[in-house]
Amino acid sequence: MDHRSYDELALQEDEHWWWSRARQNIAKTLLGRLRLPANAAILDAGCGVGANLKWLAPYGDLHAFEIHDGSREIAAKRGLAKVEAGSLPDGIPFGETQFDLITLLDVLEHIEDDRATLLALHARLKPGGVLLINVPAFQFLFGPVDVMYHHFRRYSLRELKQKVEAAGFAVELINYWNFLLFPVAIAVRFYEKLRNIKDSSIGFKTPAAPINRALTTIVSAERFVVPYVRLPFGLSLMLIARKKL
Repeated sequence: MDHRSYDELALQEDEHWWWSRARQNIAKTLLGRLRLPANAAILDAGCGVGANLKWLAPYGDLHAFEIHDGSREIAAKRGLAKVEAGSLPDGIPFGETQFDLITLLDVLEHIEDDRATLLALHARLKPGGVLLINVPAFQFLFGPVDVMYHHFRRYSLRELKQKVEAAGFAVELINYWNFLLFPVAIAVRFYEKLRNIKDSSIGFKTPAAPINRALTTIVSAERFVVPYVRLPFGLSLMLIARKKL
C-alpha cells in the first residue's frame, strides 16, 4: 500500500459512519461509566492510522503501537500519542510500562493466537486496569470483507467472554451492537453465497454525506441501550473487562 492509499484510509476512518462515528460513540458511553484515574496511562493496541487517538486522548496519557509502517506514520503525524512500532502478542513496546486502560478495537480478529494476545495485554495492565475490546460477531457472517481484511475469525458472545476470562480478567460488560443493521448483513451474506462472490469492493468507502449522517445517527442510538440491555445479536461485540486486584 502506497502513501496515497494510507492517506485515503486515514480519511475514510475519520469520516466513516462506522469506524469513526458509531463505534466511537458507543465506546465513549461505556468508558464514561468507568472511574479512570486522572491522567490515566492509556494504550491503543494496533492503532492503525490512528482514528481512535483523537477521542481517546482526553482520557489521559496516550500511547499506541502499530505493526505497519505506513499506518504508523499517519498515526504519529496526528501528534496525539506516543506511537511506536509493535505487534501482538509478543512485540508490545514501551518497556515494562503498565497501563490503566488498553483498547483493542477491531484488532483481535486479525491475530491468529488470540489467547496469547489476551494474556500479553493482561500483563501490561495495572491491577484493576481496564481492557476495552471490539470485534466482529458471528462466524456464520464470515465473508469476503473478512477475507479482504485478513480476519481469522468472528466471535460469539460466549467465545469472547470465555477467552477473556481465561486470560485472568473479570468481564464487567459484554454486548452485541450494530443490532439494527443485522438483517441487512444477513441479506448481503446470503447474496454473496448465492452468487459465489469471493471478493468485495465495499472496502472503506464512505457513503454519500446524507447516508453517512443517517447511519451514524441510527447506529449511535444504540449507546443508550448497550450498557443496560443485553441484545440478542449484532454485527459487532464490545466488551469491558478488568484485571483482578
